[in-house]
Amino acid sequence: MKNAEDILIVRATKGDEVTASSIMQEAMDWRAQLGDPMWEPEEFAPAALAGRIEAGAELYFAKVKGEPVGTMIFQWEDELFWPDVPSGESAFIHRLAVRRAVARSGVSKALIEWAKDTAKRAGRKYLRLDCDPKRPRLCAFYESAGFVFHSLREIGEYTVARYEIRLDASADG
Repeated sequence: MKNAEDILIVRATKGDEVTASSIMQEAMDWRAQLGDPMWEPEEFAPAALAGRIEAGAELYFAKVKGEPVGTMIFQWEDELFWPDVPSGESAFIHRLAVRRAVARSGVSKALIEWAKDTAKRAGRKYLRLDCDPKRPRLCAFYESAGFVFHSLREIGEYTVARYEIRLDASADG
């Protein structure tokens, strides 16, 4: 990729959950090969993604030359991972994944920048996400993208690290 202008972020349409699932599967397979598995296959199966979309989540692609090379789920509310934040204050991203062929080319950061801009234009104060705290490289990546550690949260048998970026004007001063 030459620059971020080469990356177009578009909302997925009905039926695109198959493509998104394949991108997530590729990321999951890669992590498993490294001995650092993430996600369970049923979490990003096309039917699961379709169900999340029907429940209000939005699925987006990063495209380069018209080809989907990255994906993420964008939500306006997240009662499971962030039940303690006021409604309407934040936007949330989940399941960010890119094809290995474009890893380290700026696709992930372009998706994050798009989410930040979209949330800020909607008047949200924060963009938030969660990840596995036992994955220091992933945590470091999110920190390099401007996220700040917020807290740990236990959900059943899992613990997640919660991160946020403050978006409102008061964050600058």
